[in-house]
Amino acid sequence: MQAHNAQIQDFILTGKNVFVVPVYQRNYSWQSEHCRKLFNDITQVIQSKDEHFLGTICYKVTSSRERSIIDGQQRLTSVSLLLKAIHDLDPSEEVREEVDRHLYNKGLGIDTDFLRYKLHLNKRDDVVYHILLDSDHDNVEQRLSISQRNSRVFQNYLCFYGLVSEYVSAGGKTVDILEALSMLTIVELEIQQENPQEIFESLNSTGLDLTDVDLLRNYFLMRFSHKEQTALYDDYWSQIEDAIGLEEMVQFFVDYMIFKRRSDSVLVNGRRQHMTEGKLYSQFKDYFRDYRKDIPAEQAYEKTRVLFDDMLYCAKLYAQFVFRDDVDVSHESPIRQKLYYMLVANDIRQPRSLLLYVFDLHKRGAIDDNMLAAVLDAMWSLSFRAKICKANGINRQFAGNVMLRLDEVKDYTGFVDAFWRAITAGKGSYAFPSDQEFLDALVYKDLYKVLRSKGTKYLLYILELHSSFSKGMPSIADDSITVEHIMPQTLTEAWKTYLTKNTMENYETLLHRLGNLALTSYNGEMSNKSYSDKCRIYQESNFYYTRHICNHAKWQMSDIDERSKELAAKAMEIWPFPEEYHNKADKAGSKSLHLLVEDTAQFSYTKPELLLVGDREFNVNFWSEMLPLISRLFEEEDHEAFVSIAGSGRMSFFVTEDDDHDYSRNPAFAHITGPIYVRQQMSAASIIGAMSKMSAAFDAAAGTDYQDNILFTIR
Repeated sequence: MQAHNAQIQDFILTGKNVFVVPVYQRNYSWQSEHCRKLFNDITQVIQSKDEHFLGTICYKVTSSRERSIIDGQQRLTSVSLLLKAIHDLDPSEEVREEVDRHLYNKGLGIDTDFLRYKLHLNKRDDVVYHILLDSDHDNVEQRLSISQRNSRVFQNYLCFYGLVSEYVSAGGKTVDILEALSMLTIVELEIQQENPQEIFESLNSTGLDLTDVDLLRNYFLMRFSHKEQTALYDDYWSQIEDAIGLEEMVQFFVDYMIFKRRSDSVLVNGRRQHMTEGKLYSQFKDYFRDYRKDIPAEQAYEKTRVLFDDMLYCAKLYAQFVFRDDVDVSHESPIRQKLYYMLVANDIRQPRSLLLYVFDLHKRGAIDDNMLAAVLDAMWSLSFRAKICKANGINRQFAGNVMLRLDEVKDYTGFVDAFWRAITAGKGSYAFPSDQEFLDALVYKDLYKVLRSKGTKYLLYILELHSSFSKGMPSIADDSITVEHIMPQTLTEAWKTYLTKNTMENYETLLHRLGNLALTSYNGEMSNKSYSDKCRIYQESNFYYTRHICNHAKWQMSDIDERSKELAAKAMEIWPFPEEYHNKADKAGSKSLHLLVEDTAQFSYTKPELLLVGDREFNVNFWSEMLPLISRLFEEEDHEAFVSIAGSGRMSFFVTEDDDHDYSRNPAFAHITGPIYVRQQMSAASIIGAMSKMSAAFDAAAGTDYQDNILFTIR
C-alpha cells in the first residue's frame, strides 16, 4: 500500500486517468447539508488561504488509465458536481475550459466515451451524471425522468448551483472557488497487494453511514474481476434492489437468513443471540463462508452465482410483502390485500420470514391459492390477537420454530391443518391467545391506550370493512379518518349532567373502551357536542358501525358495554381461533400454566407435572428435577454465559467443586458442567425463585428471553 498527501485538484488532473466507482459500491448518497458544509469549507479556505483536509481517497489501479475507487466516491462525486455547477454559471471561456479539464479527458488516445469522462459512477447514478455533463442547466431537467430528477446526483448539482449563484451574487468569483480546490488536501491511498475488502472495512469501521447491505454487497462482489462484478450486479443484485426497493434491503436479508437457517438464533462472540439488523453483516459473512467452504477458488464465482440466483428468487417472492406508500389497495389482488391489512395497516414486519417460507411452497406448487389464502388468514388472526393481548405473536424466533415444524410435513394436502397446529403449539407468551383472552381484552381493556390512535383506527376500520355495508368506504390511509370518543375525553357541564351517576363513577374505566370508540371523517366537528347532536352527524357517516350508534336512544354505561360486546363478537369472527386447535394435543390439558414470578407459597406441598421452556415440554415428577434440567439447557445453549453466571458466586444455589469440596457423592447437588454443581434439594418456593433469578441473569448475559417463557403445571 502506498499513501501520500495530495491536493484533490492534482489527484483529478494527473494524467488522463478514469476514476471508476465499482458496481458493488452504494449509490452516491450525500445530502444537501453535506454539500453546504463542503461549500462553506471552501469559502473559509478562500478567506483564510489555509489548506483544508477533505479526507481519504482509496483506489486500486486496474489498468494503465483506470482507477477503481474503493473509498472516497462521495467526496470525488461532490467536487465534480460543484465543478459542473461552476461551468454552467460562468459564461467565460477561460473558466469553462478549466472546469472541463477536471471533468473530461481530451487529446490523443481518447477515442471512447468511457475514456472521455473522468468519473464513472455506479450503474444507477452514472446515467444521470453523464446526462448532466452533456447538458446545460436550462435543458438538463427535461432530459431526466422523474426518478432521475430525484436522484442525489441531480439534486446536489442543483444545491451547488444555488450555492455558487448566491456566492457570486454576493460579490464572489468562481475563479476563487477553482483556486480554493488546489488547497483541499487528501490522503491518496493506493492499494497494491492488500485485500480490498479488508481495507474497505477498516476505512468504514468508524460509524459512517454505510448500511450492512452496503458492506455485504462489497463483500460479495469485491473479490471478483470487474467483468464478473458487473455480471453479478446486473444479473442479480440490481434486480433484487428493483424488486423490493433499497429501503427494504436490510430487512429482506435478515428475513432471508432466518428463512434459510430456520432460526433467528446466532452466535456472537460465543454467545447465542437473536438475529437483528445490526448483526446482519457479520452473520451473513459467516453464513456465506459456510455456504462456500471446501469450494475450490476456481468455482467461487459460479457458487456465488448460485447463491445470488436463490436470493433473487426469494426477493421476487418478498416483493409481494412490500407496498408503496401511495398504493391503492382496492386495486390489488385478494392475496395482496390480505398481506396489506396484515403487515402494513397493522404495522408489523416480523412475520415476513415465515411468509417467505409459505410463498416458496406456493411458488413450487406444493400448496394452491386457497391453501395460501387460508394460511394468511391464520397468520393474520394470530398477529392481531397477539397485539391486542400483548403476546409475542409471530416474531422471528417463533417464525423459525414454526418453519422447523412445517419441514416435517410430508403430505401437503393437509398443509392448512399442519400450519394451524404449528402456530398453536407455542406456550406462555408464544401461545395463541385464546377466545376468552381475546374477548376480555376487546371488551374490558382501555383499547385506545393499548393500541394508540393508529392501532385503534386499524381495529375499527377492519370491523367496518367486514360489515355488510362496506361499499364506498374510503381507504384506511385516508388521513381524514380519525377515531372519535363518543363520550368525550373532556366532559362539558352538559355531558356531566347528562351522564348517570353510575356512568360518571366509571367514566375513567369506560372512556377508552372499544364500545366508546368510532370512526369518523369529521372529528373536528364533533368537539364535545351532546350525544343527540353527535347522532345527527353519525347518521350521515360512511361507516356502518358508526351509523349504528344512533340505534341507542341514550349513551350510558350499559350502552358502551353492549356496543363493546357487539364489536368484540364481530372481531372474533374476523380473527378466529378454530375450536379443533384449542391445545387438544397440549400435554398440559386444561391445567393452569404458572409463571416463575407468581406467589411461590401456593406451591408448597405440591408436585410439578410439566415444565415448559420456550416451545419445549418436559415431563417432571419432582421439584428437584427442575433446576438441573434448566441449568443444562442454558449451558447447552450458551456455555460461556452460563459459566459466567454459575461461577460468579452471586447465586448460592450454584457451587464449584475444588480440592476442599467434593459434591460428586452428595445427593443434594446435581452435576452440570466441569466443576459446577447446582443444589437440587430445596423447597418448591426456593427452586422456583432460583429458576427466576437464574433465567433473568441468563437472559441479560445471552440476549435470550427465557424468564417470561418458562412455565409449569402442577399435579
